[in-house]
Amino acid sequence: MTIALTRPDGVHILTRATLLQLADDELLRVFAAGLIPNALAQIEAPDRATRTLAHTLHHVEPQTVPLVLALLVLDAEVSGVIGETRRVLPLAGFLAYRADLSSEKFTFDMVRLPPLNPDGHYLLNGAADFSCAVRLDLHPRLKVAGHVRVAISSSTHSPQRLQDTEHRLDRQAPAAELIVVAVAAGSQELSTPLTQAQQSSLIETIGGVGSVDISSNMSF
Repeated sequence: MTIALTRPDGVHILTRATLLQLADDELLRVFAAGLIPNALAQIEAPDRATRTLAHTLHHVEPQTVPLVLALLVLDAEVSGVIGETRRVLPLAGFLAYRADLSSEKFTFDMVRLPPLNPDGHYLLNGAADFSCAVRLDLHPRLKVAGHVRVAISSSTHSPQRLQDTEHRLDRQAPAAELIVVAVAAGSQELSTPLTQAQQSSLIETIGGVGSVDISSNMSF
């Protein structure tokens, strides 16, 4: 069974595939610098063998959060059937309304990952109390960021993107001061703002993706 295949509009992944099959897929091993296999490596082997991608997205658990964050920053879309109508939803939208879109109501069969630019950078930082994923394209000469995607999750935050942080970093050189301001702004858009420790972790992750020295600018 073919798990993932490339089409003109991106990579298409069968959601009935197990997480182990995703981890072993040659296409996904190289897509986005191996971001998806890196996330899958944090899931225990028995669970990788039995859980499907569809079940994982319908029932997000702590150990599967890194995979969900990776898919969020890759602009994943889910497609399937609601009632008798075929629908395509951004993964972020599906997660926001997941309580109303149970596996009985929304049977999705495919996840699409849009094409990537060749100058993309990706980083996943998973921890028990706070996890984040960052993606950005970095112009090789101008060092300006584009297609910035930032996703976070914690015990008090469901997996979600920080769009205000993304907007402040997009089309900008990711200087240390800008990253600090952008993370603080993204924190304020949450119903429960990030703690200082969580902001620090996210700042370090973004700085790592953009190769920015943030060590002297960690004030809030």
